[in-house]
Amino acid sequence: MGCRSRAITQGRRVTVMRGHCHPPDLGGLEALRQREKRPGTAQRGSPGGPEFLRTPLGGSFLVYESFLYRREKAAGEKVYWTCRDQARMGCRSRAITQGPRVMVMRRHCHPPDLGGLEALRQREQLPSPAQREGSEAPQPLEFLRTSLGGRFLVYESFLYRKEKAAGEKVYWMCRDQARKGCRSRAITQGPQVTIMRSHCHPPDLAGLEALRQRERLPSPAQQEDPGTDRAVDEALCQAEVQTPQGADTVWGALFPGLPASLEKVESTQLNNESQ
Repeated sequence: MGCRSRAITQGRRVTVMRGHCHPPDLGGLEALRQREKRPGTAQRGSPGGPEFLRTPLGGSFLVYESFLYRREKAAGEKVYWTCRDQARMGCRSRAITQGPRVMVMRRHCHPPDLGGLEALRQREQLPSPAQREGSEAPQPLEFLRTSLGGRFLVYESFLYRKEKAAGEKVYWMCRDQARKGCRSRAITQGPQVTIMRSHCHPPDLAGLEALRQRERLPSPAQQEDPGTDRAVDEALCQAEVQTPQGADTVWGALFPGLPASLEKVESTQLNNESQ
């Protein structure tokens, strides 16, 4: 409207500099007065102060009138917050908290994300997937061998490849990052798992089951019965110690009906191999 009206307050005195170029907004004034009388959305459920929810990185979201704010900085008792969708939607809304009081600086340029807010509240109430099986001790993480001898992290049926380690924290990236451009990340610290971003694809259940089957199977060198060679070695040792009368060699002791010529050939080959 381009209204240039100004006002100066000094104590209880108010001085108006210019007249308005428009009629007063009575409807908006009444709405502001009604909002001033009733408590905010965040204060209805918890009279002690505003509502806060955890971020995936362990920080805090401020919830006010169903909007999510990310912490920006703190100065004394005041904490300054920016809209969570500032980077994604260019929203310039700000909030300042001082104890239980919340003051919003600008309006949002988008409706509140009620679905995302409800998902955060559900996650706040539910235990982590590692703690759902038993609250006394978290379940150990599942790892599978890669074809090159490394390890895959298995979490919620998704496969993660190890990226780097820093102290107790190990950073993982989605196995399908190069093939599908998935930017999901995971951080493990002991039995705890933190997921940074959601996947852009469903889990590869067939590939996961194939890796689990390969993990259970022995290696090709171990697939043959190891008891056969052990039995032959024990029989040879016993034959060397207890060679019956009339048997010139060990092979004669093991196979009484073996011809003498063949027996000498086998004994010669055995001696050559031992040398």
